[in-house]
Amino acid sequence: MKKIICIIGIICLVIILVLNLLFTTRLDFSECTTTVLNNYMYIIFAIILAILICILTKLINNKLYKYDTEKNKKARKCLIITSVTIYILFNVIWLIAVNPYIVADSVHVSNMAQMIARGTPEEFLNSTTYAGITLKEYMQAYPHQISLAFVYSIFFKLIHFDIIELLRILNLIGNIAIVFAIYKIGNKLSKEYVMNKVLLLTLILTFTSLTLLSTFIYGDIPSLALSLFSIYFMMKYIESKNIKYTIFAAIFSMVAYMMRMNTLIFIIATVIYLLFNLFKEFTKNICKRNLINIGIIIAYVLISIVPTSLVKGYFFNKYDLDKNKKYPIESYLIMAMQESPRGNGWYNEDIASRALRNPIEVKKKYRQEIKERVKYFFDNIGECINFYIMKTASMWTENTYSAIVNNPLRENKTLESIEMPLKLYQKGMLLLIVLCSIIVLIQNRKNISLELIYLLTVFIGGFLFHLLWEAKSRYIITYIVVLIPIASICIKKLKNKYEQ
Repeated sequence: MKKIICIIGIICLVIILVLNLLFTTRLDFSECTTTVLNNYMYIIFAIILAILICILTKLINNKLYKYDTEKNKKARKCLIITSVTIYILFNVIWLIAVNPYIVADSVHVSNMAQMIARGTPEEFLNSTTYAGITLKEYMQAYPHQISLAFVYSIFFKLIHFDIIELLRILNLIGNIAIVFAIYKIGNKLSKEYVMNKVLLLTLILTFTSLTLLSTFIYGDIPSLALSLFSIYFMMKYIESKNIKYTIFAAIFSMVAYMMRMNTLIFIIATVIYLLFNLFKEFTKNICKRNLINIGIIIAYVLISIVPTSLVKGYFFNKYDLDKNKKYPIESYLIMAMQESPRGNGWYNEDIASRALRNPIEVKKKYRQEIKERVKYFFDNIGECINFYIMKTASMWTENTYSAIVNNPLRENKTLESIEMPLKLYQKGMLLLIVLCSIIVLIQNRKNISLELIYLLTVFIGGFLFHLLWEAKSRYIITYIVVLIPIASICIKKLKNKYEQ
């Protein structure tokens, strides 16, 4: 099974590598995508940039980590403290300097959080949203937003203020936490592999889109941070067998799942990781330990998922919401299979508006359309392949990952100049991450650790899920981040064929 996951992961990574070498996607402010063939000079510069990052970080890493002297320890500590401090300052300055309007779903979720925190449903429930419906109707249509609003309401209560812009503080904390989580995961992997820790820090600290998106209030960044720490604590549990780490992991997964439902991919990957370790224990015929491990898996899943359902159920009863008005999942699935003015599989206003107006009727209709679309793809394999190539390219080759469109950069002459350098740098960075991950997985395929499989399973889950789900380039940031520890494992030198 490990080999199968490894092979699937390599195939997915090769697809992303080839698409990024061939294409780059531009995203405009209406979220319409334009995917074009790369200019050969552009991709050469991106490759050179990737090579320079690799060489420089390797040289610095060798200098700092080859010998464990007192001088090197101080230098490493100084490097980490300085780089993280600069990163924090950059995040703070960005939040202060750039203050885009909060619109659409971010406003609705924030209003729900204010309502819950204040305990004043009469103030908000019947107010009209951007979608042209009341907040009550919005909650009925999108119940998954209720648990996110609940988490935000707790934050409002803790700070005794409910100004919407303050929710960006959670993004700031989340970005810092992501850096520490990736570093801790890297340290965990270093017990089995030789790590380029300078490369690991460089990749996560210079993933600029994460900083730029700290102005975007939607739970993405905090949920990613929580999920990464959940991964780290599960790895700690397997290493130490200390059950307290599973409790930490479950609590972090629970809050992450409340904030973003796609963290279910992390939960599934965690269950697979625990099952792999359970099978290892079974070979030793330790019955008591097997039962404990089975109990831990069940408890982890229940703690991670059930509270979200309880929160939604509580507020549905409290505000007398109608469960039959829920926006149908089928609409997301049919969107994901259709051409759209925004791009293959991207959000389609016509499909969405019909689903919002008549969710019960549309549910049956879209199910039939999904069946017809699947049949059409089977009958037209060439068109099916082309559709999904361009859909995948529109997500994975949009190298700002929606960071530009969610900030008014093009409206500011001082800031707009960062767009092209950002795209080029993150193109080179993605090429480096993907290529290094491929090489590391191939070199370690015969004795790959369960920790690498754990991270790779999250990546594969995200890659495959967004083939089936509505497309958006912002969504795939998570799956690039989980590759960073894999890409930071030092590549083994190829043996000379004349060596004995």
